Amino acid sequence: MTFRGINLENVKNNNRSAILQLLNNNGAMSRKDIAGRTGLTAASVTLICTELLDEGIIVELGEAVEEKRAGRKKILVDLNPSYKSILCIGIESDETFISVTDCKGNVLNSEILITDKKAGPEDFLEKIAMESARLLWDKGITKNDVLGAAVSVPGEVDREHGVSINTFSIWNTPVRIADILTKKLGIPIVVENNLKTSAESEMLFGSGRTEENFVLLKWGPGVGSSIVIDRKIYQGAGGLAAEIGHVSTGKDGKLCNCGRRGCLETEISTHAIIGDIEEEYRKDPESMPVLDSWYRQGNKMTYKNTGQWAALRDEKMQKILTSKIDKLAFGMRNYKSLLDPGKVILMGYMFDVPGFYERFIGAVKGYDNQIPDNYFVRSETFTRRKHIETLATAMNEWFF
Repeated sequence: MTFRGINLENVKNNNRSAILQLLNNNGAMSRKDIAGRTGLTAASVTLICTELLDEGIIVELGEAVEEKRAGRKKILVDLNPSYKSILCIGIESDETFISVTDCKGNVLNSEILITDKKAGPEDFLEKIAMESARLLWDKGITKNDVLGAAVSVPGEVDREHGVSINTFSIWNTPVRIADILTKKLGIPIVVENNLKTSAESEMLFGSGRTEENFVLLKWGPGVGSSIVIDRKIYQGAGGLAAEIGHVSTGKDGKLCNCGRRGCLETEISTHAIIGDIEEEYRKDPESMPVLDSWYRQGNKMTYKNTGQWAALRDEKMQKILTSKIDKLAFGMRNYKSLLDPGKVILMGYMFDVPGFYERFIGAVKGYDNQIPDNYFVRSETFTRRKHIETLATAMNEWFF
């Protein structure tokens, strides 16, 4: 075996990445403090920071405010939000979110499109490209000012080649998203599964910044999960590891979009819950008086107003909701036994319904009373999901 030595370019890139991620997580810092936190020599930090300043990736903010002391004052440096703009595109089954942000995650422009499932994928992607170009044009941003675009989609993704293999709920054939959008926009494109982008956002901007190992559990409108091991997303052989939504609840269950029967998502997705509640209501409206009164006021159940109808004090409806919470809790209990993550981060519309977060944790503890109180934590990024998830993927791809 021949010893080939150390790749100094990789070492340098890793050191740059460490400094940039430290500034992302902590905000402005002095070079001395950066050296102390990263373990790099002061000379290395100074050299790298000089290069980053010359490239415009970081900026100096002036002297740090500190008590009077002898010696040279600390000069703070931070990420330069104006270095490049980033195009963030989240394609979901019902809506598509398009945002233009700076490198600090500040939204410069945004738009929401209805996801057109009837249109061919290339036609819909052309619509996305046209809207993206408009958002950039409105802010005077040229393609040379853009770091790149990140696109998230449900289902299986080939990130290396920018291909959506199968979204199940939108397209059922492979779609070369990166090739199509690069041709139309003239900028680099990265494509990733939406649950993976959620996990990346938690690692960069949210509750996962200080965790080495965790599971991200997302509930509503669908249900899914992602595993992070040693600060890396575990993909599995086919890129669909940890998909709790497709764990089987029985071979005779409902048909799922993935083509199999009995997937957990067919039982506890928001659409499935609405379907079960409305089916019970149609059988005997008088047995669900609170829901009946709500309907008579002209209301309609959708995933967008989950917080309204799920909070109704209708006894029969709440029993249905309790059974759905219990199904997910049972699945999570098995997940804990198999994976033993350090934390479980909860995100999604359903966990934002008053009382659901607590009811879910109580249900899991009903299956495992040894779970500590701090084992589950709320997502810190969900309220900014329309842009922060794909932003994290773009930053990891080209910045960090």
